[in-house]
Amino acid sequence: MNGLGVNLMDVWTDISPVRHWKFKSPKRKANALSTKVLDRVVEMSTREGEVVLDPFGGSGTTFAVCERKNRRWLGIELESTDVIIERLSGSDLHEHQSADRVEG
Repeated sequence: MNGLGVNLMDVWTDISPVRHWKFKSPKRKANALSTKVLDRVVEMSTREGEVVLDPFGGSGTTFAVCERKNRRWLGIELESTDVIIERLSGSDLHEHQSADRVEG
């Protein structure tokens, strides 16, 4: 065990599988990633104010996380963006309490 915290691993057992029916929007057949996964990735890879590029916008999970985490974002989606617009317009952007520690 690292004295500064848990060592980063390539398997995160505290996050449920993302290819589960409960993560699929009834309006869109695409899988939606858990916001907890993207919350962790955004925290580890960027700082506030930096830009995140998501070339596969999907259901807008990355964009929602970036909005909450004060990151700017650029997204691309070839199909309908109605679900993304609805998601970002609503007040149901859920915050995950993260016990993760980011050095730096």
